[in-house]
Amino acid sequence: MFNWENIWNMSKPFLRMVLIILIGHFIIVYLVKMLRKMLEKSKTDVSLAGFLVKAVNITLHILVVLTALNAIGVSTTGILAALSAAVVAVAVALKDSLGNVAGGILLLISPSFSSGDYIAVGGDEGTVLRVDLLHTTLRTVDNKIVSIPNGVLINSHITNYTRESERRVDITFSVSYETDAEKAKELIRDTILKHPLVLSEPDAPMVRVMKYSESSVDIVTRSWCNTSDYWTVYFDLMESVRDVLEQNGIGIPYNQLDVHIIDNETK
Repeated sequence: MFNWENIWNMSKPFLRMVLIILIGHFIIVYLVKMLRKMLEKSKTDVSLAGFLVKAVNITLHILVVLTALNAIGVSTTGILAALSAAVVAVAVALKDSLGNVAGGILLLISPSFSSGDYIAVGGDEGTVLRVDLLHTTLRTVDNKIVSIPNGVLINSHITNYTRESERRVDITFSVSYETDAEKAKELIRDTILKHPLVLSEPDAPMVRVMKYSESSVDIVTRSWCNTSDYWTVYFDLMESVRDVLEQNGIGIPYNQLDVHIIDNETK
């Protein structure tokens, strides 16, 4: 005959463990939702927000499980020691991957770029889609996906093209030596100033003779625009300046070599 009182007494710790896990899980779900909303309101980078949410979620669930095991009399000291030994073994076996994880954490904590930025690193460049613990994913302008290990990325030279709101457009135009350089500069300057996307701040457009090349006089232009308008301004100026120069009889020279032949009469 079953002794229900004994069964009940024996099952109490296990019920307590189940209750702790269930209640803890629902509390964690609520806290994680609150954390996610707070991060969204603070406009935290998407990749960093995802990392923080995952880290908090995993950490709290581990604490709940350890608390539940302790409630039924299981010593968590031995479990923690075993986990520590396992972590050390995994760290030795996956030292390269852990380097990528460390790089990912550093990129998320002190980022030199954020999701949506356009960056160049090594021989690759593109828009940052996300920063995971192991890799950073870029989308190139021709819609290719590039994954770069964080361990490589954290030690690389990174150029961020979109971090600042304004960007300078530098273009060099070449004219022949026969051209009136001042007239060419005036035409180029007027063309730049007429462009609606060119800004007067932080500096007004600059047009100056930069170099006397072998076959041309090189005129450098520097003008500012919003970062999002960079390529529009660049291509527009490349096309419109050439049209203006040609309309005013100023051609773009090509490399040429003058050969002088001396005819020496022999006696």
